[in-house]
Amino acid sequence: MPLQQLQPPDALSWPSISFALLFAALFLVSYVLWRRYQSRQLLIQRVAELEQLSAAGWSIVTAELDVDALCALIAREAGQVIDNTTFQVGLFAGPLYEIVYWTIDGVAQPTPQSFDLSQQPGLVGWIRQHKEALLVHDFERQTATLPAAPRYVSHRPPRSAIFIPMVRGDTVIGVLAAQSLQPNRFADEDMRRLMILANQAAAAIVNARLYEQAELRAAQLELVHQIAHQVNAVTEPESIFEQVVQLTHEQFGFEPVTIYGIDPLSGDAVRKASSDGTRPDLAVIRKQTGIVGTAVSQRRTLIADDVDTAVAQHRPVGDDDLTTPLPPPPRAEIAIPLIVNEHVLGALHVCSPHHGVAAEQTVLEALAAQVAGAIYKTQQLAQQQERAWLTTAQLEVAAALSRSAQLDEIARAVTRLTPMLTGVALCGLLLWDDELEAYRGQTLTTVEGQEAASFGRRVYRLGQWPALDAVHVGQLPLTTPRVPAWLQRPEPAALARITLLPLHAAGTRLGMLLTAVSAAAAPNPARARTQAELLENIADQTSRAIENAYLRQAQQEEAWVNTVLLQIAEAVNSRIELDEILTTIVRLVPMLVGVESFIILIWDEESGLFHAGPSHGIGPMERGLIETLEIELDEFPPLPPPANGGATASHYALQPLPWLEKVMGTPRSSVFPLHARGRLVGVMVVGMQAENGRPLSARRLNILNGIAQQAATALSNNRLYAEAAERERLAQELRVAHQIQASLIPHGSPDIPGFSVASFWRAAREVSGDFYDFIPLPNGSWGIVIADVADKGIPAALFMALSRTIIRTVAFTRDDPADVLMRVNDIIFAEAQSDLFVTVFYAVLNPRRMTLAYANAGHNPPLLLHNDRARLLSGNGMALGILPDVDIESREVRLQHDDILLFYTDGITESVNEDMDEFGLDRLRLAAHGARQQAAPAIIQALTDSLQLHAGDAAPFDDVTLVVLKRE
Repeated sequence: MPLQQLQPPDALSWPSISFALLFAALFLVSYVLWRRYQSRQLLIQRVAELEQLSAAGWSIVTAELDVDALCALIAREAGQVIDNTTFQVGLFAGPLYEIVYWTIDGVAQPTPQSFDLSQQPGLVGWIRQHKEALLVHDFERQTATLPAAPRYVSHRPPRSAIFIPMVRGDTVIGVLAAQSLQPNRFADEDMRRLMILANQAAAAIVNARLYEQAELRAAQLELVHQIAHQVNAVTEPESIFEQVVQLTHEQFGFEPVTIYGIDPLSGDAVRKASSDGTRPDLAVIRKQTGIVGTAVSQRRTLIADDVDTAVAQHRPVGDDDLTTPLPPPPRAEIAIPLIVNEHVLGALHVCSPHHGVAAEQTVLEALAAQVAGAIYKTQQLAQQQERAWLTTAQLEVAAALSRSAQLDEIARAVTRLTPMLTGVALCGLLLWDDELEAYRGQTLTTVEGQEAASFGRRVYRLGQWPALDAVHVGQLPLTTPRVPAWLQRPEPAALARITLLPLHAAGTRLGMLLTAVSAAAAPNPARARTQAELLENIADQTSRAIENAYLRQAQQEEAWVNTVLLQIAEAVNSRIELDEILTTIVRLVPMLVGVESFIILIWDEESGLFHAGPSHGIGPMERGLIETLEIELDEFPPLPPPANGGATASHYALQPLPWLEKVMGTPRSSVFPLHARGRLVGVMVVGMQAENGRPLSARRLNILNGIAQQAATALSNNRLYAEAAERERLAQELRVAHQIQASLIPHGSPDIPGFSVASFWRAAREVSGDFYDFIPLPNGSWGIVIADVADKGIPAALFMALSRTIIRTVAFTRDDPADVLMRVNDIIFAEAQSDLFVTVFYAVLNPRRMTLAYANAGHNPPLLLHNDRARLLSGNGMALGILPDVDIESREVRLQHDDILLFYTDGITESVNEDMDEFGLDRLRLAAHGARQQAAPAIIQALTDSLQLHAGDAAPFDDVTLVVLKRE
């Protein structure tokens, strides 16, 4: 009871508390069990979700589908984890966003649809750029916070959406987008599930694309092989072009496909075939112009993956109005040069309505290589066939010309074959005439085989036909549309153009080959090149044939001319007298050449006049007239000798003077100058009537030239005989003069007591102007003279003899050397009638007193050698015979033992060698000093040896005189 008293009146009872505790425990256990149930259900749901995602991913990854079917599978599998009532699978291709799978409210939309994101990328562009997923709970509430502003043009825009990027590596290949008209339709869990699916979808799409590309590449390569096989079976280049463009268009779907060839002259690209039906050869693309011209010039493939840039409105993926597609994308194109062996044959130009043509570069380049090889093969085959045809045609021309020996036969063969082989309308041959300085028509034949008779009578002079003048000067082929009126034909056979080809051989002008092309002939550039090559070959062969014909003709004429000239030479050589030789020539010329009149005029150099020689066809009165005339050199045109100084080799046609026309009896005459050894010896005048419009034919001219040479030789030989006789007479006189002069020179050396004397004398020519003398004087003294006349040859020798005689005469009457020389000067100046003078050194030797008195009249001072010293015995006199009064002084020197005195002329000291180095006084002194211990003859020998050693092979140009006096 006391216990009960302790409880408060409102306290719970223990059973209540126990029940409360029990209830709380039950509630707690129930909550724990409920939480564990919820966790288990969530785990089961997560496992189920993962199984669904795994199954969906496995289905996507293992699906062997193309990209379109794979995108549809991705959308269906996405419906297993999120609401896919409005769903998109879009892929990026450059700036384009291409929706491959698209449903709106469960209704499938037309696909694919492309949208350009280059200008306004929107939400899809932002996701592509940042590679991030985007969850939009409510577009209306989140507009300000969105990373990019969507643009809506639909009346029912979506309220919520999920955008998941499909990333492979570092590249966003596309976007998975789920949209709903209800706000907050998607949660983070939905975005997470879709991201897992997007990663697997990206891998599957990449693999599918690679598989498609591999299959496409294999198929394309197989198509390339098939196209190449079909193309290689074609032998005509034009057919190859058509086959390539059509097969490429059909098999690859490109449009248009065009093949270009290369113009060989300009290098421009010329359209040959196109898949759009454009006619070939209408389009020409210049070098470095456009993608084709640039690819050809740079020799490399060029790609334009965005030819036209279109401006489009870019809209977000959530726009309901995306059902309106953008315009077709810009067209892409690729240009591939067709190259074989570093040679560009053309270009393959492919256009595509889709971007990404660069992906086809390898396949198209392989196709281009096959096409280039096929074109090259056909071109080589065509060239071989063309070359074979050219060779056959050339052989046919060569065979025809080899059977033709005469010019007429050659002309007919060439003019007949050329139209047949080349297709020209006609062919003519013109030959150059050197004498007329004009072209003569030989033969002209048309393609029908008809010959124009009037052509062979025509003469084409320079200045009458400009085209002919141009080819004549330039010696190069010329094609011109200006057809001469005499050659033009009426329609429909009118000529469009003519070609002139020069004919020449070894620098010699032979003629021209004339061809013409009809205006009705269709133009064919390839055929024109072949035709031009064949025409040039025909011209070359014709030139050689004409040259050979001329050579044969020249050989025949030369043989005949040589025979004629040999007969004349034999007739001339059988005579000795000039008159007989010239008379024989005059008698034979009319018989061999057939001239109307003929005369030889002989040139007399002394009188400077021609006098008449033998003649033919000139009457007595005319002969008497020409014999009375003084015919000067000015009566004829200039008659220069041949350049090489040889015999006569030309003639001059002239309109003679009235007296010469009267004498010759013809209106024109030909003058043949007679030259021999570079000298004019006469002229040969021939009078004859004109032959074929010209005075002399080549054959007659050759004969007359040969006769002129014979006549010139005869006149020259006659003059040479006379000159030789005159030279022999003069030589004989010189030999006699030399003997006489030598007799005036002392023979041997005088015997002077106490002295050794020797002398040496040599004339530079047959006679000399130097002399020396030893004069025995009455008082026992000796006069010694050495002198040099200032000239050479006969005048000097005569003046030397005169001077010697005067000196000897005066020396016997006077003792002083100066008096002797002054008296000699008086006599020479008074008696000599010439401009000659003489230098003299005169000395008087007194053997008893051993003295030498001397005087010098302008002569080289003697050299006195005393011991090791040398001294010149100079004087003050001048040469004798120049002035009437001269002042000369005498001097005296005493000669010691072994003194040597050298008397000499300037021929000693001025003697030069091949280097023009003078012997000089020093060499004379040294040579004498070296032999000073010997007698005078040995000293003379030493001096002359030294002089000869110095001069060597140089010819002496002056007389040499030397006297040696030595005291013993």
